[in-house]
Amino acid sequence: MLMSKKVSGLVRALIILLSAILPFLTQGHSAEKDGDRDGTPLAAGLVTSQYGPVTDARVRLAGQGHFTLTDKHGRFTVRGPRSYFNRPIVTAGKEGWFNNGAPLGMFGLVGDIELRPVFLADNPDYRFNSPKVCFSCHSKVTRIWDQSKMAHTTANPKLLDMYYGTDAEGNPERGEGYRLDNPSSNGNCATCHAPSAAAASRWSLDLKQVLNSPLTEWEGVACEYCHKVRKVVDDPSAPSGASAMLERQAPVRGRSILVFGPYDDVVVPPMAASYNPLFDSGRFCSTCHSHLKRLGPGKTWERLKIYSDEEWAAFGFDNNSILPIQTTYQEWKQWQNGLPAGDPNKDKKCQQCHMSWQKRLLPYDDFVVEGGAQHMWGTYRSPEQIRPHHFEGGTEAQLQNALALELEGDRGDNELLVKVHISNTNGGHWVPTGEPMRSVFLLVEARDSEDVPLQLIRGSRLPEWAGVGDIKNGDYSGLPGAVFAKVLADKAGNLNVPFWRASRIVFDTRIRPKKTVTLEFVFALTDPEDEPSAEATLIYRPVPKRLARAKKWQVEDIHIVTKAW
Repeated sequence: MLMSKKVSGLVRALIILLSAILPFLTQGHSAEKDGDRDGTPLAAGLVTSQYGPVTDARVRLAGQGHFTLTDKHGRFTVRGPRSYFNRPIVTAGKEGWFNNGAPLGMFGLVGDIELRPVFLADNPDYRFNSPKVCFSCHSKVTRIWDQSKMAHTTANPKLLDMYYGTDAEGNPERGEGYRLDNPSSNGNCATCHAPSAAAASRWSLDLKQVLNSPLTEWEGVACEYCHKVRKVVDDPSAPSGASAMLERQAPVRGRSILVFGPYDDVVVPPMAASYNPLFDSGRFCSTCHSHLKRLGPGKTWERLKIYSDEEWAAFGFDNNSILPIQTTYQEWKQWQNGLPAGDPNKDKKCQQCHMSWQKRLLPYDDFVVEGGAQHMWGTYRSPEQIRPHHFEGGTEAQLQNALALELEGDRGDNELLVKVHISNTNGGHWVPTGEPMRSVFLLVEARDSEDVPLQLIRGSRLPEWAGVGDIKNGDYSGLPGAVFAKVLADKAGNLNVPFWRASRIVFDTRIRPKKTVTLEFVFALTDPEDEPSAEATLIYRPVPKRLARAKKWQVEDIHIVTKAW
């Protein structure tokens, strides 16, 4: 009888144990399809620290798209499919802490995951690692970055020509130059064009000193600088009105590298990685993709002729003593703030367009690391989790994706009315944005059935600075059309001046996100019975003709789109 009771108790204990672990035993490849929907428990455990349980830590099986948050006691339960592509590691990450993880054991049991805080101890004497160090594991990411403009912001020849007043052949005093107008000032160009060097110096830097210095990392906007950014804060003294707070630390022992990034599941030995949501936000880009010129005490400009009160308030400016040279970040933020909840573009970030996969970057990567590093520490990821570092800007592909053109005509007895609709369909900011030297031209022409051009009798024409000369050489002055640009002027009324000479904005006709501009052009018909035709073209120009010729720059216009009626 006693033996029977013991057996009965053992059976009951086994039933209880099996009921607890059955969800883990019964899941398999079929769970891959169902994901979170079936609610299948995969792992359970605790995230803790030297200070006690960690609340709201992001916990996931490394590489999976979904995660769970720890409760107020640091406890978690991960649900969903078990990954069959990489080592079963359960990871935890939270802003302000170093990521960590623990192996997924039998029946979904996970040991305590202990997080260590990232102490605020920035070291200004820290020497940034060269991208060559990153290349040893992240070879494809680094190669893509090296082909981007970000990698060459310091050594950009056009930047140096504008800084020193030289031309493409090195001849001095050719066109504008910051140092020509300000011989005793280095300016603050290095803040964005050589941020690693600027961060290591208390003073503004001359760009040639940066390029010639063996003591400074000068590879432009490089890996270690960006991934040492802990926070972005408002800073009225900065050119953009915002500054990056860095966290430069060397390990106490070993060779690990402190990096902040968008992944909460990077727990590999070479990286002392810390999850930071800043890397998936537009705020991260604001330190350089904005440029404000403060005119000085008592100096203002008539901004109401250019911007409405609503636009000015959305920019975040509180007075007319600020001249907005570049406002890409503010434009994006204004657009986002104006979108209602549920809009498909709500929460669309800069990174989604400028760090997205493109055909030229195929095939997709399944890992961020390559070679031996992939076999030792690689985490399988979907393409949606990997941001290729190409930072595409004013290219043909980006422009064609951003702008749309439609054309319609209406023939009367003696006139041909041509309506042109230009839409910013996919740009998350005004187009064109960034450096004010950029412009988009609309060219409109109408012809009779004998291919003879029709005369424009009503409608706008392109300005003189569109280029005087032969249309075959890209000189469009006086032709029917319009220009979309922000044009700066100095006190003497000179147009398209560099920012350091600018005292006002003459006009800002750039196209706002998801807005359509409609323009009308009326041409004279010589024969009411004729069958005329019309054509409209959008062309992107990186710099004005006058400046390109003075600097001897080989700059090509980019054809965006042509439509015919």
